[in-house]
Amino acid sequence: MKQKIIQEYIGSLTKEETLRSLESDLLIKDSCVLESVNPFFGYYADAPNIQKPQYLYFILDEPVDFMELQRIILEVNKKSKLTVDAVWASITVPSNQKMHALRVRNLPQYNQISILQQHYREAGLPLKKHNKGMLLDHALIHLEKFFYLEEQGNGLFFDAYQAYHGYFIIPEFIGWTEFKRLTAEAKYDISILNFDAARASVFKGNDILELVRIYREDIDLDKLRSIRERYYHLLNLK
Repeated sequence: MKQKIIQEYIGSLTKEETLRSLESDLLIKDSCVLESVNPFFGYYADAPNIQKPQYLYFILDEPVDFMELQRIILEVNKKSKLTVDAVWASITVPSNQKMHALRVRNLPQYNQISILQQHYREAGLPLKKHNKGMLLDHALIHLEKFFYLEEQGNGLFFDAYQAYHGYFIIPEFIGWTEFKRLTAEAKYDISILNFDAARASVFKGNDILELVRIYREDIDLDKLRSIRERYYHLLNLK
């Protein structure tokens, strides 16, 4: 059996989602947590009743240095023993207001939110006070994180730890407005069906790889290759 080779990269991912404040007594008193209303909307829009992954954003009162945040995340992971995936995030709304946050994924139960919050607060994370009734439509979310990718050859990758995530290389950086237009046009090809797309960039040595992240539940190498070919056709690439 061929051994799976996983490459670790550091980089960023940009996506767009609708977020709303979580109104619950499960939170620390007077704290602000947003949840994604429709994660991977590009894929799940046609299947609203399917259970979707849960994404939470612990809003911060001030920005935190990336390395300091990594120290806090590692400290809390050891203390809490909760298997969550936490990464640095910024959220920009249509008014161009920017909020800083900790994006939390894979929290087993919502009744563990306050426990996790308390650990982060004790570790020095400046949690923001609650903003009741917040709804952010089409919020632009920028994540800075580590990527663990299994290369499939010819510029194609799968996420080694998160199911349904595929990636492919594009030759240059594309701004978000153009990326949205390109993705909408790519979906006109009904042969590749529905998917959710985000833009990613990772460091590799002295270079930066520009990537498209594709999400769909039945993703495989053939489907990922077909989606990439559609993007390449629109970009006039071979």
